[in-house]
Amino acid sequence: MPGVLIVDDSAYVRFVLKDRFRRRGWETCAVADGHAALAALSGFAPDLVTLDVVMPGMDGIETVKAIRALWAGPIIMVSTQTHGGADQTWPALEAGATDFVGKPGPDSPLGDVMDQIITKFEACQAPCPPPGQHRAGAQVPRVPAQAVVVGASTGGPAALARVLRHVEGAPGVPLVIIQHMPQSFTPSLAARLGKILGRPVQESPLAPAKVRWAPGLVVLARGGYHLRMDSSGLWSEQGVRLHGVMPAIDVTAGDGVRVFGAGLCMAILTGMGEDGADSAALCRQAGGTVMVQDPESAVVWGMPQAVLNRGAASKVGSLEDIGRWINEVMHDGRGIFGSGME
Repeated sequence: MPGVLIVDDSAYVRFVLKDRFRRRGWETCAVADGHAALAALSGFAPDLVTLDVVMPGMDGIETVKAIRALWAGPIIMVSTQTHGGADQTWPALEAGATDFVGKPGPDSPLGDVMDQIITKFEACQAPCPPPGQHRAGAQVPRVPAQAVVVGASTGGPAALARVLRHVEGAPGVPLVIIQHMPQSFTPSLAARLGKILGRPVQESPLAPAKVRWAPGLVVLARGGYHLRMDSSGLWSEQGVRLHGVMPAIDVTAGDGVRVFGAGLCMAILTGMGEDGADSAALCRQAGGTVMVQDPESAVVWGMPQAVLNRGAASKVGSLEDIGRWINEVMHDGRGIFGSGME
């Protein structure tokens, strides 16, 4: 049976998580702080660690770093859905945590949280292809960009941070980011990505408000809503989940193909499922460009692999490859002011 190490300073959270994991046939060990977690690793060999973000003394970020020095398995952060809890989630992911879920609450029943944890754990167990077994085009076509859409899911916040560190100066092409994430976490993620970029990252507004296209505009899809776009700008609206998620990459990038055609560039990063594959195929059919993350650097290679399986990937690359490419196309592209959309 699989084993889980539960690390949380709340006795109640430890109790309910331990109880629910045991009901699902897991062996459990629950401790109250980071120091106890490190001690437990010497005698308990878990398949999964769930880790509180905000703890007294050795916080979640320090604990992730210490665990990563000893153990390479999946670490799922269990984050309070507050501004402070979300703020600390992103550096924990960048320190080596695999992914996160929101703590149980009125809008997140315990059963749903458990389902999310188990689904993320199972996705991390999917085998990766041997090195060199993934193939795409020999090089990325040189098509002037008008907009860039980046989609990510499991493992995405840390991957986005690595990608965006390569975007320099004042680009002239808009960048649109879709990260599968609850609504309570996207404001702080936008702020975090803005610090990395050195320029504002806007969370998409709810309709009827709209963000107008502008050179160098960077927009993050609001959690819990689909991000839509037309020739004048972007907005978020309610809708039906696609591929089980909202926001969905295929909704936004599908709009992007209709608006920008061959001028759309897409990057599909780590994540489970197939979101992004349909719109990537449409993008390639329209003459656009699609890069996908390689399996060696992806936490979960589901979404990039789905694009590749559809024959829609222009190239497979590392996060550094993708970041340098996005920086290049955002500076060399025509932007909206060369597309007749002013």
